[in-house]
Amino acid sequence: MAEDVPMVQMAKPDVFDPSAMLTQLLAEAQAEMVNPPKSKTGQKGYQTYSYAPLDLVLNIIRPPLNKRGIFFYQRSEVAANGAGMLLNTIVAFGGEERVLDVKPYEYDSDPQVFGKRETYARRYSALMAFGLVGEEDTDGDTGPKETKEKAPTKPRPSKRKVMLAKIAKLKAECMQNGVKEEGLRAYEEANFGTDDTTKLTDRQLEELGKHLAQMARDSKEIDQ
Repeated sequence: MAEDVPMVQMAKPDVFDPSAMLTQLLAEAQAEMVNPPKSKTGQKGYQTYSYAPLDLVLNIIRPPLNKRGIFFYQRSEVAANGAGMLLNTIVAFGGEERVLDVKPYEYDSDPQVFGKRETYARRYSALMAFGLVGEEDTDGDTGPKETKEKAPTKPRPSKRKVMLAKIAKLKAECMQNGVKEEGLRAYEEANFGTDDTTKLTDRQLEELGKHLAQMARDSKEIDQ
């Protein structure tokens, strides 16, 4: 009588886990990163301090990531409650995206001031995401004690300013997807009697925002 042959269990092939792989690659990349040189000088109250500008920070971060196939980018968006902006620091690998850090910052109608705030948020968020130090620690310095008056707090941007910023961003997104600026102006002229967005009422801004959001989605699908 033939002997029973024992069943041999086949080992299951390893299943590719992009999330675990991304974590491993991020750890490897971070091990190659060094603190960026503090080549710029800034002013914080009574005190000057040294810090690393954004371009040097990115030059430290990107190469170790890119050589492992990891895409690094940052994206700004209006906060859900309309009170200011949010800066997202994101990495992408193997079809997966991971938000490493979210940094809030205030909107300002002055483009120069707004640009400075966004640049600071990008620099600080990138450093935080990878545990790097890009400026001198001045928290332990109590400084002079002649006055206890606090600096006045800047008011939050009004709802209208936030709406205008959102519309400007949606217009830019539409044009990036191939929509002509003349077409956007023609729509405003036909529906609101002016192509000057700043002259629209809050209700008209809401209507325009909904139209542009839909147009951005539609033009993106066509562009793809």
